[in-house]
Amino acid sequence: MIFELEAVGGPWMRRLAGRRTFIEELAWEDLAKESSPPLAEQARVVWTQSAFSEYASAAAFAEIASALLAAGAPIDLVAASGDFVADEMLHAELSARVAAALGGAVPLEVDLTKLVRPASPSASPLLRAAELVMRTSCIGEALTVPILKRARAEAGSSLVAAVLARIIEDESAHAELGSWFLDWAAPRLTDADRATLGRIAGAALRSFAPVFGGACSSDARLGVLDCTSFDTTFTDAVAARVVRPLAARGIEIPRADLDELTA
Repeated sequence: MIFELEAVGGPWMRRLAGRRTFIEELAWEDLAKESSPPLAEQARVVWTQSAFSEYASAAAFAEIASALLAAGAPIDLVAASGDFVADEMLHAELSARVAAALGGAVPLEVDLTKLVRPASPSASPLLRAAELVMRTSCIGEALTVPILKRARAEAGSSLVAAVLARIIEDESAHAELGSWFLDWAAPRLTDADRATLGRIAGAALRSFAPVFGGACSSDARLGVLDCTSFDTTFTDAVAARVVRPLAARGIEIPRADLDELTA
């Protein structure tokens, strides 16, 4: 199906009112004036893909919330993961609004039945939750934050910078969920569990690389990093925000996965 977003309004939209207040205050009409047609065309593609990625992240946190409940995780971690679903839906709307302001979203065919890669069915409830948290918070969100910060710093549009700033504010908390969960789970994880999580992290890194790497351009004014900036930011983030924090918790990513990622 073609990816689309819609809302029914009424009391259901009011549940998001506190998160959406600033959206109507942004000067969306100015964005088209700040971009050239070739640059806008490229950015429309990336921001449309970003809207879908945020939508998929909402599905991931919904899955995480269910897994945390099954694992008997602390109630505040469960509540946070559920609340992150609303954050991600806001991000999907913001990304779609940027694409629309640049001339309209591009057609994007998606399979909404495959938004989240399921955790291993043979694993324990705790390890299934850890697998989902690893891929989404410890890898995906952890790598997204520094890339978005760099994009905000280089953006030539005040509107794009404001959108990125809001997404960064939320995504930082989404990334932190990973370390808080792993610290709570630490006494319950075996050495074999940690080795399994290391392999999961390595596979997740390899799968995220081409997704992020395709989101670069020759001009960063509309929130899409140039490829050189992207490569540097991504590589530094893998080391500082993924490899070292996981190693500190006894989770080692296989060297072969890291070498393949660098290559």
